[in-house]
Amino acid sequence: MTYAETVALDALERDPYPIYARLRDEEPVAWVPAVQLWLVTRWDDVRTVDLTPELFTGATEPSTLNRTMGTNMLGSEGPHQRWLRAICEPPFRPREVERRTQGMIPKLAHELIDGFVERGEADLFTEFADPMSVRSLRYMLGLDDVPWEDILRWNQGMMPGLANFEGDPSKQAIADEASAALGRAIEGVLDRLERDPDGSVLSWMLHHEESGGHMDPGEIVANTKLMLSGGLQEPRDLIGLVVWALGSHDGLLDEVRADRSLVKAAVEETLRWAGPVGTSTRQTVSDTELAGTPLAKGSLIGAVLSSANRDPRRWTDPDRFDVRRREGAHVAFAIGAHFCLGAWFGRHLARVSLDILLDRLPGLRLDPERPVELRGWEFRAPLSTWVRWNAA
Repeated sequence: MTYAETVALDALERDPYPIYARLRDEEPVAWVPAVQLWLVTRWDDVRTVDLTPELFTGATEPSTLNRTMGTNMLGSEGPHQRWLRAICEPPFRPREVERRTQGMIPKLAHELIDGFVERGEADLFTEFADPMSVRSLRYMLGLDDVPWEDILRWNQGMMPGLANFEGDPSKQAIADEASAALGRAIEGVLDRLERDPDGSVLSWMLHHEESGGHMDPGEIVANTKLMLSGGLQEPRDLIGLVVWALGSHDGLLDEVRADRSLVKAAVEETLRWAGPVGTSTRQTVSDTELAGTPLAKGSLIGAVLSSANRDPRRWTDPDRFDVRRREGAHVAFAIGAHFCLGAWFGRHLARVSLDILLDRLPGLRLDPERPVELRGWEFRAPLSTWVRWNAA
């Protein structure tokens, strides 16, 4: 029995990085029965998978993404995928995000901090990162009439389905119920926008014509779910992760507070060292070979982004968190045709949040009595991020 065959799902959920290290050394392309995927763990091989859609397609069958949210651009490939992306991408360009939000993001950050600043302690994950990500994205998308608590609950309900590579029916039932409820809410907003367009992303998708065609309502709903799943989960988890990463290294929070030029570097190093998203999922189009391992047509592949970002073949001392690292780009947002649509938005939200947290919470530090616990291999995040500061 190979090492990969002994890997347990719970061990991956607790801490996948030691497992990835051994797989990189011993079985860089390995069938892992616990997740029903071939895991690809080295930097060069992950890039090959993401950048060679003629061999490794995003239109997988089965697809946890399409099964849970409906067929969307991340679970598609080829001309139609490129057409969908051409419609969806413009509203997420930096200038358009800034035009749409117009100072809303820092205003929201201050409003949330006002609610707990006098206490001297808080769980930043639930009291700040959660509402920060969901309320800002809700505004961007045009879902203002949908309660943000409902959007958050439905999105959390979908997440187990998106990581359900093992095909657990109980996980899928919860995800399907949440997905259906979210879909009904989006459809209600589309009905209003059909009569009364506004400047939101949803309105753009509904009314924009690309190459002589419009997205149909089903495509808009599925891709809005995709935007919500990534746009809520990644920035939220990144905010919690960057505070944890800095706070768990002596003096780093104070160092970044004193030198704000390090804020951007801290966010990027967190994405490399403890990125919120684990894999790009692909499927072989034909019989092929990767890193000397034969792969039959139809093999489901997990190109492990978080493993590539700690591959010593690419990075110096990769398990060390270093905000002054200067070794080029990571792949936390994937690469190629499926590069994350909201990468700039997520980075921007995390940088603005960290900057304002350092301004408003003097002496910000992790709470030693409530240590941070991380879970997840496909979606890795703190269960909580309890912090203290010197309240007035």
